[in-house]
Amino acid sequence: MKSTSKITISIIVSLLLIVGVLVIINGWITTFPKDTHPSCDKLPTVAEATTALANHEKFAKEIEELGDGIKVEVGKPCPDDRERGLVLVSYDLKSEREAISNLLSQSEGFGVPVHLVKR
Repeated sequence: MKSTSKITISIIVSLLLIVGVLVIINGWITTFPKDTHPSCDKLPTVAEATTALANHEKFAKEIEELGDGIKVEVGKPCPDDRERGLVLVSYDLKSEREAISNLLSQSEGFGVPVHLVKR
């Protein structure tokens, strides 16, 4: 193999590695498993989720204070049953997700399912 071919191949492989690392670091490809929630028939009603969020308003604010891109609200994840709900926590950055997960694991939560969603 000619030395110019070896150099060209080395450059291409190096560029592909650099692009791959940048893609993972910037979160363009998530390394986290997809978050799921219980099946729709097992979710509480929107009214129950709203009450749970209102009863834990201080905890919701604590979650939102973990990052500028974090929002806590009642979500309706079931397109076929808009009366089912849960606490929906949306975030922008991987670091925010990690902070949210850490806080949730150290708390009692809201009493209803919590679903994390990257915006």
